[in-house]
Amino acid sequence: MSNTVIYTLMESLISKKYYATKEEATDKLGVYFAFDMIDAEQMTELALLAETVYAPPAVEPEIPTEPEMPVE
Repeated sequence: MSNTVIYTLMESLISKKYYATKEEATDKLGVYFAFDMIDAEQMTELALLAETVYAPPAVEPEIPTEPEMPVE
């Protein structure tokens, strides 16, 4: 397979959250990079994509409310 095919495949798999974790996706990228199936630029782009796709959802801080005063 050419670099373009592997890149496109991994881009699609990461975008669709095919892998259970970011680490699993980046481990796969590392294998492709080690075997020279993707270049350094593609590795960087896909790793950044994995970082954004698998980022934990942002939790908005709770705004404390004042306790209600009892009505007399």
